Amino acid sequence: MKDLTTIIYCIFLPMLSLQAQSKGDFTWVMGYPPNDSAGGFGGTILDFSPGINMRFFNTYTFVGNSAQICNEEGQTVLYTNGCKILNSEHEVISNGDGLNPGQFYDFWCDRYEVDYGSHQGLLALPLPGHPDKYYLFHLALYRLPGPPWTEYLRDFYSTRIDMSANNGLGAVVEKNRLMLQDTNLIDNVTAVRHGNGRDWWVVLPRGASDLIYTFLLTPEGLQGPFEQRIGVSTSVREFSGGQIVFSPDGSKFARVSASPDGIDIFNFDRCSGKFSCPRRLPPPDDPRGALGGVAISPNSRYLYVSATVKMFQYDLWAGDIARSKVLLGEYDNFLSNGQLWTTFYQQRLAPDGKIYMSAPNGVKYLHVVHQPDSAGLACDFRQHDLELPTHNGFCLPNFPYFRLYDAPNSPCDTLGIDAPAAEWQPWLPVDRLILQPNPVSSGQVTVRYSPCSGGRLNVYDLAGRRLLSAIAGQEGEYTIDCSDWPTGMYIVSFMPNGSACRPESAKLVVAR
Repeated sequence: MKDLTTIIYCIFLPMLSLQAQSKGDFTWVMGYPPNDSAGGFGGTILDFSPGINMRFFNTYTFVGNSAQICNEEGQTVLYTNGCKILNSEHEVISNGDGLNPGQFYDFWCDRYEVDYGSHQGLLALPLPGHPDKYYLFHLALYRLPGPPWTEYLRDFYSTRIDMSANNGLGAVVEKNRLMLQDTNLIDNVTAVRHGNGRDWWVVLPRGASDLIYTFLLTPEGLQGPFEQRIGVSTSVREFSGGQIVFSPDGSKFARVSASPDGIDIFNFDRCSGKFSCPRRLPPPDDPRGALGGVAISPNSRYLYVSATVKMFQYDLWAGDIARSKVLLGEYDNFLSNGQLWTTFYQQRLAPDGKIYMSAPNGVKYLHVVHQPDSAGLACDFRQHDLELPTHNGFCLPNFPYFRLYDAPNSPCDTLGIDAPAAEWQPWLPVDRLILQPNPVSSGQVTVRYSPCSGGRLNVYDLAGRRLLSAIAGQEGEYTIDCSDWPTGMYIVSFMPNGSACRPESAKLVVAR
């Protein structure tokens, strides 16, 4: 038999590299000033590894609108509120202040030491191929002389960060590099992984037009801007322009805005960075009502749209998406602390597979979609379902979807980067399944899982190919025959029926 240590090392190394990239959003740093835990003010940390845990922390820099990123353990590496960049010790890193220079920085950051006033205008990404190196993208606000006061976005900056500097406390190595200047930018920045499984497309729409700017982040740095006319114009000019999102599989792009435009949906090519097949759905409610947030389910099928006091679901796989609309709920007039409205605003798909939604107010609650892969009311939308340790300032942290890798069999899938098996997700606790024996040299392996009401057992190789799919009964045990499987590592997953039990998975090593 081959040396087992060598086998495990060679098999685990690419998988660990993928997992290191998959937990970038496992910790959310949020908050609202001032520091007063008894009064429900200060910083909140949501930790999703695994499950969800909450705790209070003291900070003088609050993050109602923020960008942040985690390491391979799912722990915060850095975060920013648009004014300063902080590390995991909640300390400003070297050269980490003075972001977005200008009148808004002088007023909000320097004078009041709170947030920079954007809503989805901050984004942090890892620099591909360079551990501990990161890029921060940020938009700068300006105000025309008034009254009436008119605020607009003009400058799109990038800032480079080396978190290995200063013994791991971090340092900014390049700050406020002007990438684009345009007086009609929208307060929406997001990203999706390139089809090669390594690089990132960064997306920034232009207001009052059908133009979208894209940039490509590679190991060599940032390329762009590239311009594309997408065929559907937005009327938004203001700096606060709703929300944009890519589907978890990267094939769809959706946007809603604080305007009567409606809902825009596009196909997206992760190899070329091109948008296609534009579709505009009418506003789901009164066209005068603002659309505040959008999210897409983990299986990339269901689109969730929040419209201030109503929450809707659409089926992106339907022949007529507009007719698939389902009203999930209307605002129930609940008040946070008995005085603040908890209406509907931004949404974010979290590592636990649920969708969380903020309110356009500084409240202590998040709304939750518990089963977003389920159709209609079965998605289990609950208002003010999660109470936070502190109030939160309007927005949710802005993340891309980190658990997307290569586009298999595409022209750009050339780097040999393969995603984990499709039904295995990094947030699921590995080794909850009991495999005996493991490693195995030949013959059969007994799989023991939570009995629940039964479910389906799947086995995948590391290229994502399914080798086995079988119905697993309520007895909590199943035997698989791997005598013909090549030497290597496999992912064994159990998907339970219903929602009473969570999925389970484990790694199986076959060593001959």
